[in-house]
Parts: sequence; C-alpha cells; structure tokens
Amino acid sequence: MLTTALTAAALLIGGSVLAPDIAASRLGNEPGCEVDRLSGECKISIGVDPTKPQKNDGKKPVSQTGCFFKGKQLPCRTGDGFFDAASGCYLTETDKPSTMFWDGTPYKPGTKFYRCWHILDVVDGRPEGLERFESVIREPGEPVTMDPAEAARQVVETMNFVAPNLAVSPYVQSATREGIVNVPIWMWVTDPGVSTTGPQTKTATLGGVTITATGTVDRIEWAMGDGQIVTCRGAGTPFTRAHAAGKALKEIAASPTCGHKYSKTSRCVKGGSYQVSATTYWNVHWTGGGTQGDIPLDFTRSLPLRIIDLRPVLVDGDGPAASVNPPPRSCG
Repeated sequence: MLTTALTAAALLIGGSVLAPDIAASRLGNEPGCEVDRLSGECKISIGVDPTKPQKNDGKKPVSQTGCFFKGKQLPCRTGDGFFDAASGCYLTETDKPSTMFWDGTPYKPGTKFYRCWHILDVVDGRPEGLERFESVIREPGEPVTMDPAEAARQVVETMNFVAPNLAVSPYVQSATREGIVNVPIWMWVTDPGVSTTGPQTKTATLGGVTITATGTVDRIEWAMGDGQIVTCRGAGTPFTRAHAAGKALKEIAASPTCGHKYSKTSRCVKGGSYQVSATTYWNVHWTGGGTQGDIPLDFTRSLPLRIIDLRPVLVDGDGPAASVNPPPRSCG
C-alpha cells in the first residue's frame, strides 16, 4: 500500500483556499481520509492491485489496460491526465509549478511539474476527486514522470519483433517449388527465436518509470491463397526427406502441428501460384508505474506456392509408356 499526504490548507474547494481547521473538517468527510488535527493533513491510502490479463479467445489479440485505486479499477487516462499510483492523481505535465511552499531554491535541471487531479474514490468505475492546488513535483530519478502506457509503447518498440521466415514441404522435395493436389502440405517457421516466435522479455526505465514487457506469440495464421486459413499454435514441424522416404504420395502423412491440403491447382490464379501468407499474432503484457496493459502486435510474411495435378501415364502392353496430356480445364 502506498500513502500520500494531502495538505488541507493547500486545497482549492469552490475556488478558495481553506484554512487548515476548516479544510480538515471537510476532508474528514471524504472517503478514505484520516485527518491529522495538528498538521491538517489528510492521509489517503492508495491500493495497487494489478490483475492478470484476460485470456485470449483464440480469435483476436487481447487489448486491455488495468489501473487500480483502493482495489477498484478506474480509467488509466482521462481528460485530467494519466493515472499515477504513487501520488493518487491524474497528472498533466506543466511548464512551472503551482505551490505555496517554494522557498526560492532553484529546482534541479530535469525536474518535472504536474497538475494533480486527486482521486478520492471510484464509484461504478468512475473516479471522484478534485483538483489539487499543489503541483506534483518530480526531480530526476524519482518515480513516474511519464505516462506508463507511453513508456511501455517505447520499450516495446525496442524489442525487435520481426516476421519469421517461412517454409512449406514442397520446398524440400521440389526444386521447382511445386505442391500437388490432395498431397499434405507442411508449414513451419525456419528461424524460431525470441524475435520471431518468442517469448521475449525486456525491462527498461524511461522517464522515471520502470517497465517490464513480455511478448508471447498467441498464434500464427496461415492464409493459404485458396480461401482457407489455417491457425497454428506454434512454429510448426519441419518436413524432411525422411518423412517421404520409401512412400507413395498417398502415404505422405499430414503435419502433426501445422498443415494443409489443396483440392485445386493454382493454374487459374494470378501468376499461376497461390500466395501463402503467415501472420504472427503477439501479445505484449507490460507492468510498471502501478499499472499494467497489453499491446497486441502482428507481423506478416508471404511466399508463392504452385500447386499442380499429376499427369496420368498410359502403358501399352506391347510398347513403351506414353504420357497423356489432357487439354487444360476451363478456369471459368
């Protein structure tokens, strides 16, 4: 639990500054406020209660941000600024401080000043509070002088996520990169690692707030070019020559993790090849500054794949085998 002191004499209520005894009287009626009668200060406890992100339903990335005051969830940003758990305020940066207690000593270079909208309670998800006369002043090195969500975004930008390189089984077996109708296609990532399939974690401090971000791949969606989408939960299983050794085409097994089977050739599509695209969907969960959130990301890479029919062969019992080339089917 974090505790902040709210000076009664420095509160603006109804446009005027209240004396400590009057302010203390009024503040004593505010939720969560315990007034020290000697100092006129209101002690408000601010609970930081991060929760786990919601589970993905497998269809779309999770996108959520959680901020908490006394165990109650509230918006992480409003028109009054971004939520700062350390002060219990929504903060907006200003050029100079508003204070009754400055003694003329110059502030350190890099000091930041924030207007504070102080939270007193949260009712039905809506924060209740008032604007504080005293600015929140943060010297260099003190916590949270940047919106944690913005700091998290900047950290994620440095994590070097990239689309993985792709392979499909005909690339191993065919120099011309051709697949065959009704023969299983295996799909996989050739360079699994922290930048392509995760997980990847990074901790960095920006603007006084320390962010820890962990990126994990939720799924890889393969758009096969024939209107079908195959969802795979991992990098896939590489196809090797050993999987086809001594087997007829009809005996080739389907991929145990990520595969497809074409029912039509690619002859009639533009370019004569299916454009196979794999999109990797990430979710980056971050924590810092008393808040947490999830940043969904996706990266796509494509490759062409030609799918053909096998040509039938007629065998004359009295002569050599002859290849039969039937006329092309109509694409209409």
